[in-house]
Amino acid sequence: MTITMYGADWCGDYRRAKAWFEERRIECTYVDLADAPDEVDRVLERGNGVKKIPVIVFPDGSHLIEPSNDELSAHVTLLADAGIGLTAVSAAADDDRLAVVENSYLGRFELLQHGCVVSFATYTSDDGSITVPHVETDPEHRGNGHAAQLMEGLLAIIRADGRTITPRCPFAAAHISDNEQHHDLVAA
Repeated sequence: MTITMYGADWCGDYRRAKAWFEERRIECTYVDLADAPDEVDRVLERGNGVKKIPVIVFPDGSHLIEPSNDELSAHVTLLADAGIGLTAVSAAADDDRLAVVENSYLGRFELLQHGCVVSFATYTSDDGSITVPHVETDPEHRGNGHAAQLMEGLLAIIRADGRTITPRCPFAAAHISDNEQHHDLVAA
């Protein structure tokens, strides 16, 4: 199932959303309104008469208007949780690239494979520190090291942001304990 995004290349939000889908290898049909002015009616219809872009229409008929990256991540997660799979851009058979994203809307870090959440860590945030009470991997993806990959990505994100972590989840605590290079990230 694919997604259709209406916008224009001159729009920063359109370019950012396009990059978000491309980074996650989620197939999306892009409709540049400068090249297809007859499609403007679809944008106006979805926006209750207001021309805001991008307008992103999902396979279930839902849509988002000018979404942030967090809103995109949350919506894709909701679709996946509802069993609505999104089509991945074709790639080589050995291309299993994974991406870790922070979904602050849902209060979790997510490990995405082809746009689907395979592992996540819930968190709460307070004054530049996060507390991670739970790490979980989808049952069909367990045993592939995804939780460890999630932790590595999560730790890289908080390091880049200057945050610290309090790992309440036994897996998260063990991962940090076993990897000395991350000990400085543990909140005092």
